[in-house]
Amino acid sequence: MRWTGLLFLLPGLLLAQEHSWGYSHADVARKVQEKFKSLKSYTAQFALTTVDGGRKKEMSGTSYYQNPGKVRFAFDRPAGDLIVSDGRLMWIYIKSLNAAGKQDLRIKKTDENGRAIFLDVTDQGLVRLFKKYHYFFDTTEQPRKVDGKDYFVFILEQREKIGGYEKIRLFVDASSYLIYRAIAEDAYGKTSTITLTDYNLDVSLEGSLFQFKPDEKVRIINNPLVND
Repeated sequence: MRWTGLLFLLPGLLLAQEHSWGYSHADVARKVQEKFKSLKSYTAQFALTTVDGGRKKEMSGTSYYQNPGKVRFAFDRPAGDLIVSDGRLMWIYIKSLNAAGKQDLRIKKTDENGRAIFLDVTDQGLVRLFKKYHYFFDTTEQPRKVDGKDYFVFILEQREKIGGYEKIRLFVDASSYLIYRAIAEDAYGKTSTITLTDYNLDVSLEGSLFQFKPDEKVRIINNPLVND
């Protein structure tokens, strides 16, 4: 699942754009990373749309995060599907298949550049995102209006063409520095859009939210996200 997660340029290009508002792309990227690093927990509503050729799929639900590295995506569309991680194990449950993938995040698996595939916490994922992609504002006027609110809008393009999403458009709330939307596109034209709304920050969350105990009838697939 590339978008898990995901959660999205020219080689050597790093534009330090300044404009009438006095913001630079580097300043905003740093503040986004600092914001997520400071969060103890949050909940948010998410909507995910994928378009692949003529096929369109829409999903939605509620996401939960607790520092460090605990996440839960509870789907209401398709109802009953679930992605849960306690920071050590990730479960991906597909209700219609009565099957669950059990991924050990502690596996020391690296990509072709020797970098760890799995990261422990969300803010580290954001750090790596901005390192793996060249990034700049999509227009000189930042922030700009999107859906009636002010957002900083980034274009991110892979530094190295290593598969996955080659280009991401990232929307950051100009007042909170929370991520509102990411639109990611791969080399084959497949597009995934995730939108996060109704954030509740630093809320009290039960530890049981990040645990998953499959029914004995559920088919378990071990480590589906890596190859031996």
